[in-house]
Amino acid sequence: MRPLTDDPRPPARRGLTTARAVLQVLTFLERHPEGVRADDVAQVVGKSASTAYYLLASLVDEGFAVHDAGGLYRPRHQPSPAGPPQERHGLEDAVDDLFLRTHKRCYLGVVRSGAIEITVVRGRQGIALMPGLGSQIRDNAHALAMGKVALARLNPDAVARYVGRGLQRYQPGTITDPAALAAELEDVRENGYAVDREEFDEDFCCVAAPILGPHGRLAAIVGLSASTRAFDAEHAELAAAVRQVAREAGPAPVATEPEEACA
Repeated sequence: MRPLTDDPRPPARRGLTTARAVLQVLTFLERHPEGVRADDVAQVVGKSASTAYYLLASLVDEGFAVHDAGGLYRPRHQPSPAGPPQERHGLEDAVDDLFLRTHKRCYLGVVRSGAIEITVVRGRQGIALMPGLGSQIRDNAHALAMGKVALARLNPDAVARYVGRGLQRYQPGTITDPAALAAELEDVRENGYAVDREEFDEDFCCVAAPILGPHGRLAAIVGLSASTRAFDAEHAELAAAVRQVAREAGPAPVATEPEEACA
């Protein structure tokens, strides 16, 4: 196991404490074969979220645990309820990084079959999920930051097809005018990120940015959600973090055709 280096106690004492924490995590994994999240482990061992991620990553590296595409950690010998453990998504580290930087609920979206599939979610217990969001963004793309990122990558004909299906109003701030949406998407392209402030649900705001693959094509979208109060107070910092994480994550190995997203 790799030793933790942020503990001021003598090495022998620190090593014993780390070993106890690792044993606690292993025991917790064995008791929850259905899978656990890093924020659950942080509470069990009484450590920070970053330390919990480090302990779990060490167990995965040493072959004692597996980390599936849904963000769950399981003991190595225990198969997933749906079959063998799924392969970890290549951009999952970007979501972990964004969570550790912002301490907000963070998401990774991948464009599949004309929709944005939210494949990874990170966030400690107590951080609310976006009500009604589900695991897919399709007809609600104009009301969500991740959806706006995808729409901004579409060609004009694909945007016209999306608008032609109607721009549903979810909240008073939802953009329902095609001209206003076009101006918003131009801002997204110019700024390199998108936001929504209570456009999909009350007291929920999001920031998202594109992860670009080879040839500048959209590979995935990384984003976060926050309360209105947190968004208003930290808007600049959150936007900077999302943009930086997205930039550092690319280029990704698999690119997605921009025209597929939400068209």
